[in-house]
Amino acid sequence: MTLHGALSIIAKLRSGEEANLAALLDSIESNPADNPLVPFGKIRTIHFARFVICPAKPDVRGKIVPAQLIFTTNYDQPLAGHLKELIGQAGPGLWRVFSSCEDFPIGNYSEPLLSQFFQANAKKANTFYVGVGNRSVEQIKLENELRTDIEHFLDLNKTRLMTMDAQQTRNEIKQYVKANPVFSWAIQSDPLSNANYSWMKVLRLCFAILAFLILSPILIPFIIIWFLIVLFLELTELNKSCAIDKKHLESLLVREKGIVQNQFSAFGNVKSGWIRYRTMLFLLRLTDFLAPYLFSKGSLSGIPTVHFARWLVISEGRQMLFLSNYDGNSEGYLRDFIDIAAKQLTLLFSNTEGYPKTWLMIFGGAKDAERFMQWARQNQIITNVWYSANPTVSVKNIYQNSKIRNGLTGEMNEMEALQWLQLF
Repeated sequence: MTLHGALSIIAKLRSGEEANLAALLDSIESNPADNPLVPFGKIRTIHFARFVICPAKPDVRGKIVPAQLIFTTNYDQPLAGHLKELIGQAGPGLWRVFSSCEDFPIGNYSEPLLSQFFQANAKKANTFYVGVGNRSVEQIKLENELRTDIEHFLDLNKTRLMTMDAQQTRNEIKQYVKANPVFSWAIQSDPLSNANYSWMKVLRLCFAILAFLILSPILIPFIIIWFLIVLFLELTELNKSCAIDKKHLESLLVREKGIVQNQFSAFGNVKSGWIRYRTMLFLLRLTDFLAPYLFSKGSLSGIPTVHFARWLVISEGRQMLFLSNYDGNSEGYLRDFIDIAAKQLTLLFSNTEGYPKTWLMIFGGAKDAERFMQWARQNQIITNVWYSANPTVSVKNIYQNSKIRNGLTGEMNEMEALQWLQLF
């Protein structure tokens, strides 16, 4: 079983470097898989990667937060192996990119110094969501190729196979796959679960529930009082409007080059006050803990199109950064926020400046569709470089491809075989 991680490198830019860095990143974006600087396609542990320049921006108190460079990957663990491959394949190029940042080593390329810089500027995601877990980059690629090849076989033999029942057709497919040495790996079912890892998940959840029950006489009154304080803050806050800049929106939409997949990057100011800040951190940590239990079947709060997503509190707690990789386009993606997951995602975003007015952090918010869309677009920023290892495969495709692979082993009755064939 393959576990996944979220690498996030965040570094302040030196004054005056933003334009030069943007131009350098544009040269990478022109061919993110195979460019001379950072050839992401040669790094076999990366599912998705991006560079984002967060422009200088005043916080809620008017103090300017300097421009920052964000570099992230969604990778196959372990982290040490991923970093070794990343620096081994793209070290000099990454050195050139990060040379625009403060506190970066001066001089010629040094692998140890680059590694030290990454370690010093790495930040753990406050919340990390995995939509398609337990599958490596290579597995997703191979299972998609398997499906495509079987579909080609079915098309070529359509007339002959139409005379057979479902079990006979399945057996024909199995014989075809077995006869092809390229697919020797496919005649073994995918070991999607690891017993030790699964037991650890169960034990963690049981311990958390037990601890809550034991402490509930203290926790429940505390939670009620805390929610009343938050409600008072919500009732006394003004419903601020956000304006959509048409040129900014056009610059965002032109970056949506993917037919199947796309990216979303946004950052905004955290509302002032200790209560707001601590509430936000707690909710992000709680979501990070519960995500593997509640959202483990390729659906983030009911949204079935998200591959990976992360929330990070940055800039000494003054800003929140949200990054995701999803299927479709941003208009449909944001509409899903409104129509499917308004309450759940309002809980996470309600502590950011300009978010539509809420009550108890779940009511209102994204349900105010017009204000939500304005807030989302105002806080969305350009993703300067975006890379996907398997850009033509949706979340739905990935799960279907695994079912196809697993259907090549074991016994099936006629109905089960028919349902399996309907995956193609």
